[in-house]
Parts: sequence; C-alpha cells; structure tokens
Amino acid sequence: MLSENTVSRIKASLQRIFSMKITRSTFREVQNAIISAAGDNKEEVNEIFEAFLSGKPKEKLAKGKALDALKACIDEFSIPIRLSKEVHERGEFVNIITSDTLTQGDRIAFLNRVRRIDGEEFHFVTDPESTLHLLNHFVGRLQELGRADQTKEILDKHKDQILQLQERIGQTFEQEVASAQ
Repeated sequence: MLSENTVSRIKASLQRIFSMKITRSTFREVQNAIISAAGDNKEEVNEIFEAFLSGKPKEKLAKGKALDALKACIDEFSIPIRLSKEVHERGEFVNIITSDTLTQGDRIAFLNRVRRIDGEEFHFVTDPESTLHLLNHFVGRLQELGRADQTKEILDKHKDQILQLQERIGQTFEQEVASAQ
C-alpha cells in the first residue's frame, strides 16, 4: 500500500520529468521514478503503472489522504505518461502531414510539413512531378505488401481507405479529361 510520502516522491519525480520536452527516453524515466519510489514490489509497481495508464487507481493501492493524493497525481500526469509511452513506442511514426501551395507565375510547388509523434517536424518542397514520384513510390510499397503472404492481411484491414484513394484519383483524372474536351 502506498503512503502519502511515496505518492509525494512520485509526484515530485514526474514534475521534474515533465518539465522537459517528451522524448523517446521519457517513458523510461517515468518507469525508473515509479520503481524507485515503490521499491521492489513488482505487483505494486505494475498496479501504479496501470493506474496512470488507465487514469484510475485501484482502491487497494492507497487509503485515505494517500489515495486522494494518488488520484490528484494521476489526474495531473495520466495524459503525459500515456503520451510518453506512445512516443517511446511509436515516436518516429508520422502523426500529421500538411501542405501549402506555392505559386510563382505559372510554376506551382507544394511546401510539405511532416510531424512525427515525438513532435519532430521537417519540411520539404515538391513540384507536381516530384509529388507524382512520391505517390508512385508509396503505391509501389503498398503493392509489395500485397505480394507477401504475411502482409496481405494488413492491406485487407485498410481496404476501404485504399478504395477511397483509388476513387479520388479516378475522379481527379475524370475532371481533367472533361475540362480538356
């Protein structure tokens, strides 16, 4: 059972950890802080992690003022801990992609911004030709998934999105053909 002092130590450690930018190592720091405060009791450590990740402490973790302090700590740090776990596990994956259209005379380019889950962001510029090159590259990657037996099910899970993309591309070219006539 957690004491008020233990909850206070966990809270102080979490305040220090989350006063800095969340990185791939932040979740490890959280784990170390909880293990250090809770000691060698693996069951209790797992229950504390579960409480922060679910947002709800189990009644057997603490009682009275210690439980109130734990609930307040969980309310304050549950979301940052979940985010730190996601950054730890999937930090380099794409979170969002946006583009702006840039025009100069009759030239068109796109300023593309890619933001990863860990918050890192990078920019690159494409023209229509290089945009088509990127699209061809990624369609080729999807075709590779379709050729491998162990990855066909991945494509099946996203069949609706692939069909929507196919439809959007078809509509774009139908509009171009109609406007050219």
